[in-house]
Amino acid sequence: MPLDSDKLYNKIDYLRMLNKDSIIDRSRIRDIMNGGESAVRALLGNTINVEYHELPAPNLFLTALERFAQKLGRSPDLKVDIINEKDSERAKKKSEKLERIVMAYDKYQKLGMQLPQVGRWLPGYGFVVWTISHKRDKDGNPYPYAEIRDPFTCYPGYFGNDQQPKELAIITRVPHKILAEQYPDAKKFIYEKPDEEEPSPYGVMMDYGDRFNNWAGSNGDGKIVVEYKDAEGTYVFLPENKKIIDFMENPLKSGPCFVIAKRYSFDQLQSQFQHITGLMANMAKINILGTIAMEDAVFTETNIVGEIESGKYRKGRFAVNYLAPGSSVSKPVNNLPYQLFQQVDRLERHLRLGAAYPVSDDGQSPNAFVTGRGLEELGQSASLHVREYQSVLADALQELDAKRLEYDEAMFPGLRKPIAGFHKGTAYRETYVPTSDIKEYYTTRRVYGVMAGFDEPQKIITGLQLKQQGIIDTQTLQENMDGLDNISKIQNRINSEKAETVLFESLMAQAAQGNPKATLAAIEIRKNPQKMSDILDKFYTPEGDELSEEEQQLVDEAQAPQQIPQGVPDIATVLAGLGPPPEGGPVA
Repeated sequence: MPLDSDKLYNKIDYLRMLNKDSIIDRSRIRDIMNGGESAVRALLGNTINVEYHELPAPNLFLTALERFAQKLGRSPDLKVDIINEKDSERAKKKSEKLERIVMAYDKYQKLGMQLPQVGRWLPGYGFVVWTISHKRDKDGNPYPYAEIRDPFTCYPGYFGNDQQPKELAIITRVPHKILAEQYPDAKKFIYEKPDEEEPSPYGVMMDYGDRFNNWAGSNGDGKIVVEYKDAEGTYVFLPENKKIIDFMENPLKSGPCFVIAKRYSFDQLQSQFQHITGLMANMAKINILGTIAMEDAVFTETNIVGEIESGKYRKGRFAVNYLAPGSSVSKPVNNLPYQLFQQVDRLERHLRLGAAYPVSDDGQSPNAFVTGRGLEELGQSASLHVREYQSVLADALQELDAKRLEYDEAMFPGLRKPIAGFHKGTAYRETYVPTSDIKEYYTTRRVYGVMAGFDEPQKIITGLQLKQQGIIDTQTLQENMDGLDNISKIQNRINSEKAETVLFESLMAQAAQGNPKATLAAIEIRKNPQKMSDILDKFYTPEGDELSEEEQQLVDEAQAPQQIPQGVPDIATVLAGLGPPPEGGPVA
């Protein structure tokens, strides 16, 4: 049964308390990643009595996050295993069609654009959320749609053994006008102002200030809205009014209409960088102290013993000061402590180790403080982190596939819908009916290739080595190369080139043996090399053996023996490195 307002509020408040520590960590990480004054306040607070508008240190958190996102932004391969082995051909066609259906889902929701964002949120916040509903295309055809949600506003329930909570609250602030357009029947409550003298405890408890102004401006305009999702359905709740303005029943039997990808942690929902924020703060402090020390070293005070006749000490290249007898001017020596820079190096190394962000990812040579062994270990650590995130994403996307397929079949069972896209390098355009083409089969596999997460030069080198050793084939190598979309067309071109090369070599061999038709074809190829394919086709297509008089003349001229002047070495002899022929003429 659907929940009433009181029970719904209690559940939302429970999720708010469950995520209390997590939201504090998220706030700090978000401020650091966004940079500017918010990053300075998040790291330094009021410990440094200096005003900075930007972080006084390299933001290694942000650069590490960007590199992770670049490595995680590629979508894994989609596979649907054969369902019925007894009817292999029919089962193969069925599985391939399911693959095309899911690939159409991915294209419709622009999964390729979502994954780079996922690559930032998953390490940064520690989790990513998709909610499942449907949208219609320009022709009105409905398709399952997985919307990626900002984890900052999400309050998941308890993560069980399957890492998928059974409930989720999403708290946002939405402008009144937009909210009223979405829910016109609830305008009364949307525009209703809370009692300022006796504010609703619901609104007070749910409002976290400007942190939820992801829709509204900094003036705080808008209404706090809570989406609550569980196995029963989706509720839209106004906590200030204690009013449920919408409820959508859950069509899935497998669980709620959302999927969460969560990074592995000990027992808390944490960012990858949470445990090293203190190191980042220390590095910023030391950089500030280093700046102050350098300014003091350059702009040291001036000490005057005695009197200046002019009454004022002048500075500058052409300044002249007249001192009274017995007076002197001096500047104290202010040496920079070398330990300061050593500490910066140590902190940077510790930060890179904690963030799994090796120097090589910057395209730089390692600093002196990073040994070769240490650099190797750091690179391995980064690779292991990428592989772990790929495992988390692959599992989440498989769950997402299953729920989208189930949603499609439950909501639009007999509706025939068009799909189009690319499957295994070949374009397709067809229709499908969920009840007959999905038929309660919701299992897919998302597989990252052997070179997933590699830079492109690494992919090429590693791929060629694996192919040479017989571990992978040419098609697998091609599938793991970025930018090779239509593999079948590329392979057809390669095969065509190979065949053309064999035919051309055969033609030239026949021409060398005196075949008049081959000689004529060779002459035509020399004159029109861009038409070689057509000439080869004509040569190997039997049409008659007789040559015209003009063609025969060309052949005779091409096959006529060439006169070689006396004493001129034979070209074959020279190329063979045998030197000039003996006196008396060329060697026969």
